[in-house]
Formats: sequence, structure tokens, C-alpha cells
Amino acid sequence: MKVRFFDPGLGYSKIKGEVLKEFDRVCSAGDLILRDDVEMFEQKLADYVGTKYAVALNSGTDAIMLSLKATLKRDDNVALPSHTFKSTCGAVLSAEMRPVIFDMDGTFEYSRPCQGWIAVHIAGVLDDVPVVEGKVVIEDACQALGAVFNPISDVQCWSFYPAKLLGSLGDGGAITTNDELIYEYVREARNHFKGDNRDFGINSRMDNLQAAFLNIKFNYIDHILGRREEIAERYKALDGVQLPNYKEGRVWQDYIIRTEKRDELFDFLKAQGVETMKNEYPFSPEYPKPTLAKQYESETLRIPCNENLTNKEVDYVISKINEFSNV
Repeated sequence: MKVRFFDPGLGYSKIKGEVLKEFDRVCSAGDLILRDDVEMFEQKLADYVGTKYAVALNSGTDAIMLSLKATLKRDDNVALPSHTFKSTCGAVLSAEMRPVIFDMDGTFEYSRPCQGWIAVHIAGVLDDVPVVEGKVVIEDACQALGAVFNPISDVQCWSFYPAKLLGSLGDGGAITTNDELIYEYVREARNHFKGDNRDFGINSRMDNLQAAFLNIKFNYIDHILGRREEIAERYKALDGVQLPNYKEGRVWQDYIIRTEKRDELFDFLKAQGVETMKNEYPFSPEYPKPTLAKQYESETLRIPCNENLTNKEVDYVISKINEFSNV
């Protein structure tokens, strides 16, 4: 048996009729950039998250970068966790700010006063969102749509990359916020501050075709999250590996197991037809990952966990991991 980590073609086939109908409508009308479908998606996202505002963008990375520029100043220091994808740190640098990275035990290799803080809900696990007077707090929620949390931060950032919980047909992102000034800044910055002399923005507009596709996918978000929860429960039968955190309120963007024999398990599963992904997110030499994060990532493996998997496929993954563990 072959079990793919993620099969976007299979997911598309299940809603193909709806998608083609909507794409024909959008293309026939010529409504391609910043039109009704984008506005509809923004309203759906804001309602779903529970905020006043949402702005659809080109990527989750842009969402973090523009959120930083909307709330902080050039050369400000921004604290962020070490165990995150490199785009979190890269967005700080793109905003011309300085990342201050702390390890998985909360310790900093060196200390600088920080004006901002990024909380990262990696793999759908809810990070503790700090409430620090006078500090800007941004949530990198790119892997956590649907998680049960209160949007108490200044701004939340989302990704709709195809493999995300709510995946588009390409790149996509958004911010949500209750702050009108942040909303207005990001909304204008995504389109170069066209007609506005306050700053130079960027091109980070969400295409209407992507928005139309995501509006369809939003109808299935409860199924997506529920099916992944069912698979996670099934994976509790795994032996010989450390299971992920089953923290209340989390969602299952990824199912990540830990073992000191990570590389051997990866090779074994590949030979058995099971596609997995190593969980390493290296940073640049200028901003290296601290010790605990590097060790954790070198011992972790992402195994298939998406709504299109059958129970037979999930059970096959379980049987092969248990076979490896019990040799």
C-alpha cells in the first residue's frame, strides 16, 4: 500500500463541480483582483475567528511582515520562539526588525529589551499568548485555523498554503484583528498604498479565484477538523514513539511523533510506501536555532494526517510504525 502525506488532487476531485462553476462565474465576470469574492472571504474569516476585521493577503509570511510593520518600528526587537518555520523569523527581518530568539524552555541565549512578541501555534498546538503591557503581540496562527482560543493579541496571522487546514490552490494568507488602525494599514499596504503617500507597500493581494475556492472550502471546515481529530485518536495506538501534545483546544495541522531513531523510521516507512516529512526548520547562521529546538526537530517526524485519508490507510501507517518499534 502507498500512503501519501498529502494529496491535493484527491481533495480537489471531491469538490470539482462546485469549483468549476465558481471559477467560470469569476472569470466570465472578469472579477479577478480585490472584488466581491475576496470581501466575502474576509467576512467569513473574521466571523469564524471572532474579530471585527480581516484582510486577505498573498501568504502567511506577508501577514506576519505587514502586521509587524503596522504595529512596530524599524530596528525594533521582536521576541519569537525557536521551534517555528523559518518564515516567522524571516518576516521579522523583512520588516527590517531584529529577531530575539528564545529556546523551547523559554530561555534566551542573550537578552535585549523587546518591543514586540510573536506567539506561534505550531502544528495547531496553542502557544501561551503573553499579555505584556506596552508590548505588541502578534499570533502566528498559520497552522492553527479552528483552534479554540480568544483573539486577545493585537493581530493574528493565517496561511492558506495548499497543505494547510484550509488550503487554497496556491499561496494565500490573511490577518484578523479588532484594531481598526492595523486593519486599515494592512488593507492599504497590500496594494502598494495606491493613491496614498504615507509609505511604499507591497503586492500582496489575494486573487479572486483563490478567494472563491476558499469560500467553497470554508463550507467543509468542520469536516476537515473533525476528520483530523478522528485520525489523531486512532494514532493513540502507536507504540515505541512519543506522541504529540493532546492539549485541549488544539487542531491537527500536523501529527508529529518523536523518536531518537527518526531517520531510521523515515527510511523504513518510505520503503513501506508511507510518505512522511522530517520536521526540521533550520534558520540562517546569523540567527541560529538554540540547542533544545535543534535536538527536538532532529528527532521528530510528521506522519500523514489529513481529512482525505481512509481508516485503512491510517491503520496501515500504525501497523508499520508499530512493526518498526517492536523489532
